Amino acid sequence: MQFVGIPSDTIEHVALGVWLVSGAALIYPRTQDLLAWKVWRLRPPSELESRRVGPAWWAACAAAGVNPDRYRVWIHEGPEATAPQTAGSTVAVTSWSVHTLPPRNLEAVLAHELAHRLAVPGWLSLMIYWYSLPARALGAFIRHGVKVPGLSTVIKLVIGFLVVGVFLVAIFTSFDEYFVMMISPVFAPVVVAWASRASEKYADRVTADLGYGVSLWEVFTGREVARAQSHQRIDRTPLTASQPIESARLRALEHHLRSTTQNGHQTR
Repeated sequence: MQFVGIPSDTIEHVALGVWLVSGAALIYPRTQDLLAWKVWRLRPPSELESRRVGPAWWAACAAAGVNPDRYRVWIHEGPEATAPQTAGSTVAVTSWSVHTLPPRNLEAVLAHELAHRLAVPGWLSLMIYWYSLPARALGAFIRHGVKVPGLSTVIKLVIGFLVVGVFLVAIFTSFDEYFVMMISPVFAPVVVAWASRASEKYADRVTADLGYGVSLWEVFTGREVARAQSHQRIDRTPLTASQPIESARLRALEHHLRSTTQNGHQTR
């Protein structure tokens, strides 16, 4: 709303109220289906994929001590090892993992996706995701826009003028709630993306604690070796990316595995 420029405080308050009330729609189960299809770009698994995912999913849930029927596993078409974060009872796994990984490594990837669900209750994860959608959408626009030569310059100029202008105004007035509202369009996507990247590394640690640390390490290591053999350029993670690069996740996982080993915990 700050970017659009709402001329009336009443309209702004009504828009904020409608957006807050819209979170109640998440109680309706059909809403999660719409999120899965339209926002997360997922699809139900095929019969072949179900036969591969089923045993691995049950094994991962058994390791975590949860009922596998509480969740549903959908497929995200992508070459990544782990899928974008979802919320609620929906768990996503990439088609690359389903069709490429051996059973034990597929269990590790599914345990990672399950770890996101173990962190917070399903309803709370849905609320957090829903209310952060504007920041996520703006972050995606910035992330893809800076790759377009002409649009990249415009985005950088707008962000630069906005940040400098708001800080100059705040210096001569005060750093109050109006300052936070004005600066939020720039910093909200960065904060949400940082939280998503931190959540991925946290899920990696939980996966290791569930006994899949070495298997997940093998997944990340194999992808690094394949990338090096194909001379594929590493796309460095921008501030608005929702997932850290796999080399960073690999280093963090190795550090966690060394720490647990030194503390006397065995990782199977």
